[in-house]
Amino acid sequence: MKKLIITSLIFISAIYAKAQSYETSVEVGKTGYQNAVCIDLPYTVNEVETSLEKRFAAKGLKGKSASKGFTEYKNVKFMEFGSETMTIYTKVDKNKQNKSGSKVYILVSLEDGRFCTSATCENIIDNVKEFENKFEPYVELHVTTVYLEKSMDDLKKAEKDLRNLNSDSVSLQKDKEKILKKIEENAQKIQNKQKEIEMKQQIANETQLKKAKQESDLPK
Repeated sequence: MKKLIITSLIFISAIYAKAQSYETSVEVGKTGYQNAVCIDLPYTVNEVETSLEKRFAAKGLKGKSASKGFTEYKNVKFMEFGSETMTIYTKVDKNKQNKSGSKVYILVSLEDGRFCTSATCENIIDNVKEFENKFEPYVELHVTTVYLEKSMDDLKKAEKDLRNLNSDSVSLQKDKEKILKKIEENAQKIQNKQKEIEMKQQIANETQLKKAKQESDLPK
């Protein structure tokens, strides 16, 4: 089963191997539709969101929830996009064309509130595209890490079960020895009781014969 899962992940990754980021537009709260850089990835929303948060957190950035399902990193410096102070918006949606995949949206606005486009902030948009194009390995690492943690948890559980079974085996062996000893003791008691019965039967028979003789010897 594990081999099948890994093979499936490799197959899915191969399908999306040439996925590239592209510009599109997406609705951002009250500001309406704005320019965004998007990429399609063959991973679940949760897997991608967690990986994206880790990616920004590694640079010391922590976002907060914003409207329309976005995460906002307000007035930050993120050198991978540019040296300017900027507000970054990220959003991960289900891919309607491929329900097992996701769409990753990243938008950047500058201090004057303008959202970047390739026409107004070509360098920043190019950097965002490069960021997204290089992002998939981070998701792959996250998925592998989660899978490894689950595998290790399963291994620990199996090892614990084995220890419990071994412990039960020792207890059962002790119980078996006690039972065998009781069986042996009971067999000896049965043997002793059988001898006692035979002896008492002999006494009863002899007494019965004696009584019969006494009765026959009574004076007429």
